[in-house]
Amino acid sequence: MNDTPRGPVETEPDAPDLECQIYVAASSRDRLMERLAATLNVPLAPDHTLSYGCVWVEWVHNDYEGTGGDDFLDWHSLLVCQPRSDASPTAVVPDVATVLEAIRTAGYRAVPTCSYEELLPAPALSDVPSRRRRWRRSRRR
Repeated sequence: MNDTPRGPVETEPDAPDLECQIYVAASSRDRLMERLAATLNVPLAPDHTLSYGCVWVEWVHNDYEGTGGDDFLDWHSLLVCQPRSDASPTAVVPDVATVLEAIRTAGYRAVPTCSYEELLPAPALSDVPSRRRRWRRSRRR
């Protein structure tokens, strides 16, 4: 496994935030991470994290789960894609896009939330929960 440090990236004040959170409709951390690692063809670390390109991917429980509704905020799993400290935006966006597509290829519904989400591949419109569309409009105001 690569020994490049991970964690918060030191950036200039006006630099974009490169972390991306991906809400995933998956009830099992182990199954999701195993399928994602297999789809990306990368090893899964003992702590169930993985590295793809210049991003680390870690599963965390979605704290909004159980708040009601039938949209992505109520999904159990949240994947945090954290760029390596030396990663550039031009490298991070395509790597996160590949992770997102791999999640969908593995059979999961997934919705990214990050400052560059409009650059990531969109799911079929039928897969986008209705609150997601309202939430994106409200964030642009």
